[in-house]
Amino acid sequence: MSNRSKKDRRVVKLEQNQPTIPEVSIMAAFRKGPLPPPEEMQKYENIYPGATKLLFDNFITQTNHRIDLEKTVIQGDNKRADKAQRNSFIIAMTILALAAALFFMNKDGYAVAAVFTAIAPIFVAFISSSISRKKERDNKRYNKS
Repeated sequence: MSNRSKKDRRVVKLEQNQPTIPEVSIMAAFRKGPLPPPEEMQKYENIYPGATKLLFDNFITQTNHRIDLEKTVIQGDNKRADKAQRNSFIIAMTILALAAALFFMNKDGYAVAAVFTAIAPIFVAFISSSISRKKERDNKRYNKS
């Protein structure tokens, strides 16, 4: 931005023999979507026959690729979640069996501590996953509007 006032600006007058300065205009367009508008597609088709088919084929291929990647990610997440739950169950049952053994050996304090040790992570996991799912739902709800 210039600090000069209007008085400081100079007007340059072109004489008749001087060449004119070419004008340049720039046009920008914004569109939302993966494919160009039909008018542009027709121009591409006129320049390179078959271009429209290539664009659509590439679009479909890319879309299918992204869907496959998303499926792989979701399936991997589900497998990891299932494995984590199975391992947590095994650990909790082992600790509860240890607590039962401690109880029968008259070590009641240790048995109670083992029970809490087995149950506390389950509650923590439940609460944290509930909070995580709530945040995820909220994000989806706010991003839709």
